[in-house]
Amino acid sequence: MGFSRGQKLIKKYEYDFAVDGGAVSAIPLRSTSSALHAGCHITNMYIITETLITSDGSPTMVIGNTTDADGYFADITALVSGSVDGSLMNGEVAGALLWDDTNDHAIMYSPTEDADDLDMNLTIGTAALTAGKFALYVEFFRG
Repeated sequence: MGFSRGQKLIKKYEYDFAVDGGAVSAIPLRSTSSALHAGCHITNMYIITETLITSDGSPTMVIGNTTDADGYFADITALVSGSVDGSLMNGEVAGALLWDDTNDHAIMYSPTEDADDLDMNLTIGTAALTAGKFALYVEFFRG
């Protein structure tokens, strides 16, 4: 039995330094279920820090897709390295796919059929990570 159109769904993605490494690069986040599909409408995202993210330097960390590297969260470094079990919601990130910075309100994002637009990536810049784990929850509905 499938899901009805318009039903709110949540997909979980994970980043774990022990599994994914922490090199300066774009790291695909692992989905714990099937990946997002074309025709979905993303309404929000949440990050839950399970183990503090650490680095020997001052890394930058953004979450987006292959098409827009920082489209969902422009910089999560301070938020995921500052508290365990800390959660953060999408919002108020200039230029974000889920936030209209000009008018300060949430917007819905509908990925195209292009597979690159459906990816969830963590892009690490400036300095490599040395430890950490978090979960990304994507709230969406089927169109």
